Formats: sequence, C-alpha cells, structure tokens
Amino acid sequence: MLKVAKKYIVAFSPEKEKEILRLIKHNWDFEVIEARKESKEDIDLDLQEVNYKVSSADFAISFLNSFAEKESFFSKMKTPKIKVDKSNTEDFHDAERVGSLIEETISLEKNLKITEKELKDFKDKIKELEQFGKLGFVPMETEHTSSFIAKINKKQEQAFKDFIFGKRAFQKKINEEQAGALFSVICLKSDKEEIIKFLEDIKGSISDYAFSSTPEKEIKSSLKEIKFFEEEQKEINKRLAEVAKSLKDIKIYHDILSLGKRQLEVKRTVINNGFLGYILFWADEEEKNRFEKAIKSICEDSKIVEVKLQEDERPPVSLENKGLVKPFQAVTDIFGLPSDREIDPTPYLSLFFIIFFGICITDAGYGLLLALFTGLALILFKERFAKNNLVKLLFYGGISTFIAGVLFGSYFGVGPEEIGLPFMKAFKVIDPIKDTVLFMGLAFFLGYLQICFSQVVKMIKAGKIKNRDEFFSGMTWLVFYLFLGVYSLSLTFPFLKTIGIAGLILFGAGLFLVESKGQKIFLKPLVGGIKILQGLISTMSDILSYSRLMALGLGTGVIALIVNQIAFLFGDMIPYVGWLVSAVILAGGHLFNLGINALGGFIHSARLQFVEFFPKFMEGGGRRLDSIDKELRYIKINN
Repeated sequence: MLKVAKKYIVAFSPEKEKEILRLIKHNWDFEVIEARKESKEDIDLDLQEVNYKVSSADFAISFLNSFAEKESFFSKMKTPKIKVDKSNTEDFHDAERVGSLIEETISLEKNLKITEKELKDFKDKIKELEQFGKLGFVPMETEHTSSFIAKINKKQEQAFKDFIFGKRAFQKKINEEQAGALFSVICLKSDKEEIIKFLEDIKGSISDYAFSSTPEKEIKSSLKEIKFFEEEQKEINKRLAEVAKSLKDIKIYHDILSLGKRQLEVKRTVINNGFLGYILFWADEEEKNRFEKAIKSICEDSKIVEVKLQEDERPPVSLENKGLVKPFQAVTDIFGLPSDREIDPTPYLSLFFIIFFGICITDAGYGLLLALFTGLALILFKERFAKNNLVKLLFYGGISTFIAGVLFGSYFGVGPEEIGLPFMKAFKVIDPIKDTVLFMGLAFFLGYLQICFSQVVKMIKAGKIKNRDEFFSGMTWLVFYLFLGVYSLSLTFPFLKTIGIAGLILFGAGLFLVESKGQKIFLKPLVGGIKILQGLISTMSDILSYSRLMALGLGTGVIALIVNQIAFLFGDMIPYVGWLVSAVILAGGHLFNLGINALGGFIHSARLQFVEFFPKFMEGGGRRLDSIDKELRYIKINN
C-alpha cells in the first residue's frame, strides 16, 4: 500500500499558473484538496459551460452510435481507444466544426422526435378511422333529424334492427367486430331519446365520431401527411448518417473537453496569495517527486513541502501491487480499502484465493479452456485488457484449475484414460466422488491454514502500527492454533497427544492473560474465558465455512458428468445426425458449466477472504485517493 501524505506546492509565481495548469492536465495520480480563497465565480461559469459541452457531446455520441457504420467486434476489441497526439489535445483545430455538429445533432434529434410523434399520431388516427370504414356521412344534428353511430352486441343485432324498423328510422351496418358491430343510425329527433334508452336496455352504446369529414376523406388526408413526415424522417436520418461520419472527431472532442474540465477543477483549487500561488494535494512520495521534477522545469523556484496532519485528519488510501500479485487487487477492491493505519491484504490473500478458485472447479479441461480464453484475450486484445486485473486473475484461475483438475483426475467430467491420456492417471491424487470425506478434510485443512496465517498477518500489521497488545494477541492465538493442530494429529499419531495437551494448557493460560488485559482482577477470569470461548467458536465456525470448497468442487464434476450422459444419450437416440446433436450439447453444456462454476468459484473464494480471513486483522473503511488522472473514455494520448 502506497503511503499517501499531505503536501503542497509553494513559491510559484502567479504568471506561471497557466503553464502549471497545462502540465497538471495530463497523467498525475494525486488528489487536489484545498478550496480557492479568492472569488471563483468566473471559473464556476467556465466549468458550467464545459459541463454543458461534455454532456452535449455525451448525448451526441450516444445518439449517433445507431447511425454510424458498425465496427467489427474484433476491431472494437483490438483498438478500444482512438490514439491522439499530445499536441492535438492542447490545440484541437476542429473544435468549432465539431461543436456545431454536436448542436446540429441535438437539433436533429428534437426534429426526429417531433416527426416520429406526428407519424404515430396519424397512424393511430387511421387505425381509429378504419372502424368507421363504410360510413358515408358525418353524424350530426339537423333541424328535424339526428344521426349517430351505435355499437351493438352480436346477440342483440336483430332486436335492434326490428326496433329501428318500428321507429321508421334508417340503420346500416358499417363495421363488424368479434364482440359486436357498428351501425350508422338516422332518425327523427323526437325518436332519438327512445332509441338511446333501448340501446341501454340491450347493453349497447354510442360511439363518438370526432372527425370533420367522412372516414374515406380523413384517411386520404392522413396518408398524405404520413408520406410527408416519412420523407422528412428520411432526410433527417440521412443527415444524421452524414454527421455520424464525424463520430470519431466528436469522441476526441469529448475527451479533450474532459481534460479541460479537469484543468478548470484544479484551477478552482489554486490559492493565489499576492506574490505566490499554492496547490494543496494528497500524493504518495513517488508521485510527489515526479510532479516536483516536472514543476521545476517550468518554475525553478517552486518547491513541494509536506504538511503535518491534524489529529483527526486521515489521508486517503492508494493500493499499489506489482508483478504477479497485482491482479489479486481486483478481489480487495470488491471488499473495500483498508484504512491508512492498516496493511494492504492483497499479497496475503493471493495464494489462498487462487488455490480455492482451482479447487472450486477441479477440472483440468475447464482450467485449460479458461486459461486459453483469457490468455487469448490478453494477447489479441492487449490494449483493452492490459490493465484489466480481473481478466488476468481469471487467467491465473485457469492455470490453478488445470493443476487441481490433474490432481483430482477430472477432464470434462471424465477420467484421463477416457479421453486418451492414460499416462495422466499417475498424477491423480484424490477422487472427489469416491474420497468425499478426504476431500472435506482437505477443505477444512486449507481453512485451518488460512486462519493460522491470519494471525501472522495480524502480527505484521501490529508491527507496522507498533501495537504490542495486538502483536502478542496474534502470536498467542497462532501458537494456540498450532498446538490445536498437533492435538488433532494425535488421533492418528498418539505420541503427539501429550505435546498437544501441554501446549494447549500453556498457551491457553497465555490467552487468558492477553485477552483479559486491562480488566479488574476479579473480572479477568470471566472476561478472558468469554473471549477465548468466543474465539474458539468463531474459529470452528470459520473453518466449517471452507466446506463450500468441497461442495462446489463436487458440483462441477457432477454437472459435467450429467452433461456427458445427456449428450451421448441423445447421440445414440438420433440416427445420422446424432453425433452433431451430441457435439452441440457437449459444447453448450460444458461452456455453461464452466461459466457458472467460474462465477461461483470467484464469489465463494472471495467470500472466504472477506468473511473468514479479513476480520482477523482488518477493519477497513479507507477512503480511495480521488486522483485527478481519471481515465479518458475514448482516446489514448501518445506522449
């Protein structure tokens, strides 16, 4: 874990501020923390404008993606970011053109929405008019007559016709549906009320006709409008496709704006105090030295000095692991960060995590596939996955799974001799199906080892923070656990029983002293006894949790076996193409099994770290360093 301290730049002249801010714009892993003392309204206005431009560019990119020419999957994966020269980020010549394209995109999107709404409205209008298809007039009231449209249930059609005939009114069926039919009715005004009452008695109703001309004329008019708006839509889409050809430039502009925003945010924190300018920030020693060297090339009189922390002030945390351990930081990041007074648990969990992951899958074939898939991703798509700790971790997991699979003698759910590798049988140590009790014992033993190791880590942490009580607590529990292991071995090797009991008594007494320290003398036995009892119960509970390794390992093998049986069963049942069906079931079933168990293996291996391992020595709660060096979304700057 990198040591982050509070430091600030002093003694740079205000006229150098612009050059220093331009320098800060790129690749600095520190967090600026002090607010500007002078009026910052102008900078706030600039920030507001930049935020609007970034948001507009974001929207334009998202909207234009569907109109741009599609990149191949391979191309996207191979070159995820656009490479841009550093000089181009300082002076982007196309800013005005790209800015106008973004504004045009926003305007075109609004017009497209209006056009789409109009089209929908006219199409809905035609659909509504179609139910009045045979209506040859517009229902209305005259001096002596009344006309309207009645909706009648099929069963009541004849009764309605008879009633209308008796009233010397005119009726005509204009549409028929499954539930009923529509009739146009013309009657004397004096008879309308009686006809409506009859409609209510037979559960009929009056349908409104809310148009000024006949359905035929209205539909014709609507079709003309639809044609007009479809042409307009076509033109807008055509223009959007043209604008989308500049999508790459818009992405570059977006990230250049983001760099400018970063610069303004830092500028907002600069303290101008007459003759001097200051920037206060959190950084680790290495980053501070790198930045100081760069600053001096601009302003020789500048200097970076460490500031003493206040009593209640805690620095942020920055984890930095290198080499083979680095990918395991993905596990720690899921849990959260240790506080600045604690140690980075990543190096200590790495070996256990990768062993547990392999045991959870326990199949050499699956391990080979996982290592192959992730290895190819790291080689073929280096730019995308070069910094991806999770993909690298899964690659390690594939190797661990392969080794575990060889030791457990499982290759896609079958033995080595069944796939033509009989010589691999010599490496088989355990059969998880036949030796289930031994498998469980192995899981418990690994749990016991990690619980013991947690006390070693606790001692390392105590040494760092110079806490003697915690150091002796860790040491006493560690030796107690070791003698507990010796006593357990005495069930097989009786000569160890005396050594085990003597060690447990001796270091059990030591635990009483350590755990009851600081208590009144008459409370020491009670407090010490309770704490030891709690510790033992917690330890046994933690070790039992490691049985999940066995459960997941068995589950993977059983599912693989079932996939094989189903595949070959269908292959034998289906003539001619049975082999093809078998191949599809084998490929799909084993890939699914690999995917689901890789996920389960990762989750449960991580859970054992978070719940059983970390609490023994870590409280967490650290705040991540909020670096100004945020990764750009679309571009990669060539220095």
